[in-house]
Amino acid sequence: MREKLKKNRMTQNTLWSFMGKLVAMLFQVLLDITATRLLSVENYAEWVFFFSILTILFYVGRMGINTSAKVYVSKCIEIRERDNCIRASLKLRMAVSIIVAVFIIIIMPGVAGNLGYPDKYPELKALLGMAAVLVFFNSFTEYFKEIAIGLLKYKILFMITACEYGGYFLFSVIMLLCISEVQSIVLGYAASGMCIFFLGFFLLRYKIGFQYKNTDGNYKDYIAPVMKYALPIVVISFGALVLVEMDTVMLGLLSTKAEVANYSIAKNLCSKATQVNYALTVGTMTTFSVLTAENIKEKRKQFSKVSKLNLLITLCISTIMLVFSTIAIKILYGETYRTAGIIMRFLVPYYALYSISNFYSSFLDFRGKAGFRSICYVSIIVVNLILNCLLIPIYGAKGAALATDISLVPYTVLVTIGAYKQFTKQQVKSIA
Repeated sequence: MREKLKKNRMTQNTLWSFMGKLVAMLFQVLLDITATRLLSVENYAEWVFFFSILTILFYVGRMGINTSAKVYVSKCIEIRERDNCIRASLKLRMAVSIIVAVFIIIIMPGVAGNLGYPDKYPELKALLGMAAVLVFFNSFTEYFKEIAIGLLKYKILFMITACEYGGYFLFSVIMLLCISEVQSIVLGYAASGMCIFFLGFFLLRYKIGFQYKNTDGNYKDYIAPVMKYALPIVVISFGALVLVEMDTVMLGLLSTKAEVANYSIAKNLCSKATQVNYALTVGTMTTFSVLTAENIKEKRKQFSKVSKLNLLITLCISTIMLVFSTIAIKILYGETYRTAGIIMRFLVPYYALYSISNFYSSFLDFRGKAGFRSICYVSIIVVNLILNCLLIPIYGAKGAALATDISLVPYTVLVTIGAYKQFTKQQVKSIA
């Protein structure tokens, strides 16, 4: 009976996670399609180039604190212990978010001249000046979502995700209909981020049950551990941004705006497809955070089943993308962006490898192995940068796609082996 309840809970968690990812994906695709229809190719290319830079700044703004807080909160048993952990991570989150925002305000507008402003990207300086606000709000949006995951509050995760991406779409479309400029989308993101900022604190207080009065002076004991564990996650984050966005940034610097626009559409659709797999990962992985002598065999069986399901989902989506990508993009985005369908086929290996590696790497995070994962991520950074420099000048967007595919191979192998070694080590300890 107890095991049945656990399985039902895992299924419900996965369902809520999947629904959140599905809603996010739909709103992102709808916004992307709307932007291609209301903006010129040049303006759309400038938006996606800026968004790639912004995504990098998002990772900088998070500084690993959100994931670290999730891991520590997931291991808290007592309410006071949980609230102390949340209070400590909130203080860290606020301090780091403010520091990063100030840094962006001071540094980024001056960097614009080295990124194609004003000749290639005339609006880039103004956009980078607005980035600090988006980074600040995004760091808190992701914090609230990670805390919800750590505490197995998947309904709250769904609520935040749906409101976040629904807000991006709604506010951005309203702004675009008023003024068809790149800044309109930025203002839409800022409006949504502000709403989620207040919604997150409301949910933290009234749905999760966090109360400041429940905490005591012991909350300070969590500050150093959360910050310490965040450091290797920062390395992982920089590896992730290299994988996800560096190719678009380098393509924007080394190739044409048309190549940037087509590549971005293909890459975004592949990235959004990974969210289906990530929904499964988010819904199940917290249950594997604690392995003991009593549960190791059962946990390994569950882990293998979920791993096989993740692989099946990956194979199905990969097949769909290979068969229908060209037709789907032509219908959704128009004839102007038909090349994106061909590029998307080149990126199918990226989708497959990312979906598989993300499953195992999430497990390693919950097992406290972010340090190992950060070392593995170095392979992505090195291989991706070298191959982008070599292939983009010759093959353009196709070269960027190949570089992304190849760079994921060693990382996927390493984290897969590392994940299963965790079960082997735990079984050896249990026998001893």
